[in-house]
Amino acid sequence: MRHEPTHRVLSVVEALAADGPPLPLSEIAREAEASRSTLHAVLAEMRAQGWAEKVAGGWRAGPRLRAVGALLAAEVDLARAAREPLEALAEATGIAAVVFEVREGMAEVVDSAGSGMRTASRGVVPVGHVVPLRAPFARELAARLPMVEQRRWLAESGGLTPAARERLELVLPQIARRGWSVERLTPGRRELLRMADSLEASGIGSLVRDRVSELFVELSEIDVTDAELAGTADLAVASVAAPVLRADGRAVGSVAVTPGRRMTGRAVARAVEAVTACAGDVSARLASRPGPARAAVLPPHLVHPAHAARVP
Repeated sequence: MRHEPTHRVLSVVEALAADGPPLPLSEIAREAEASRSTLHAVLAEMRAQGWAEKVAGGWRAGPRLRAVGALLAAEVDLARAAREPLEALAEATGIAAVVFEVREGMAEVVDSAGSGMRTASRGVVPVGHVVPLRAPFARELAARLPMVEQRRWLAESGGLTPAARERLELVLPQIARRGWSVERLTPGRRELLRMADSLEASGIGSLVRDRVSELFVELSEIDVTDAELAGTADLAVASVAAPVLRADGRAVGSVAVTPGRRMTGRAVARAVEAVTACAGDVSARLASRPGPARAAVLPPHLVHPAHAARVP
């Protein structure tokens, strides 16, 4: 049984949201199946709250209703936008590929491609797998943050050793400039990855996840500097990731390949090129959708210098 007052309000919203010229009160009354006198009160309240406007020729959507419509139009299904580029990335590299989306303090895998690829030594990271958005994880996302938020990202991780913090301060500006990060793979970390996959499949709890995260830090060589990459013949790589950006430059997720094996420097470079191209393609698909106005420019002292160098 429908609730008539709610039904009337929703009918008015639906009528005002439709494309076309302003609607006379009689037309709104017909669509809402309500009397003109009843709708006078509804529209008066909506007008007072900014949801409706009275103009020559009748009524139309107010600024608040238009703002909600713009936000909904800007919403993009990241998994859908990334599907074709992700499949192309897996095909081009022969490595399993995933797309992460930022959700409630985590980066969550929302789609994957490349199961059983010919050169991937680790299986596809499952949809639903999460990575905490705290140091040293999700560096390709953290490197895009304004300086004040980047400092918060560092400060909120209690498991960082002084050496790990120093390492992050060294590599983050380089990640911001080049636009990608590498998750390195040590023998101990390889075993931890297998254990984490097993725990996640059995429903890992938050306390266990936090401890596993701390162990990752202890067993990791955090990322790779430009000099290290240029000076090494090969590298053990867990993943290569690049951020996916909204039109305003804010990272909403990332794409990654997950080789889980040793790679030559040339192979790493090819993977980096493919991943960054994929991230750019997905970012362009997001930007092609109509969205809200560009965010206000932050004061220079809050913007990371490496990020400022990349953004006009």
